This record gives sequence, C-alpha cells and structure tokens, in this order.
Amino acid sequence: MNAQYYNPSALTETILWGCKADAPDYMEEVLYQCKGYVNQTELMEKGKAWAEQNNYNRLRISVIDLAIAPNFVNTLTQ
Repeated sequence: MNAQYYNPSALTETILWGCKADAPDYMEEVLYQCKGYVNQTELMEKGKAWAEQNNYNRLRISVIDLAIAPNFVNTLTQ
C-alpha cells in the first residue's frame, strides 16, 4: 500500500457489541458500527444509556484495523 494514501482512521471499524439481558453470551449483537475514528468513551456512555432502555447488557467495543490481515490461528483453542 502506498504510504502517502494510507489513512489509518479510514481503515478502521469500531463496533459496539451487546447482549439482550436474558440471552446467553454467544448471542452477542452489533449495536453500533462506524468507519473511522470514534470516541470510545463517549460511545460506551451513550451505548450504556441506550442498552439500559432497551434491555441489553454486557457491552464491549472492538476496533478492527482493515489494513492488517487477520491471523485466524489466534482464534483456535487447544
């Protein structure tokens, strides 16, 4: 990739995940997804407020850099 065109914030995805209050952990849902820079503290605060009103909990944020190839070996359990 040509360095002069590389914009790290344009190649990231920020995802807010959550579960319904009565659902098991593996039933996580995407509650919010955004490309580019996101203020994670503000996202979590607003996410918690929304989740409380809509019966969700167990929130987490993941940031994915699309410029880095995934390493699926790390996902395997022994």
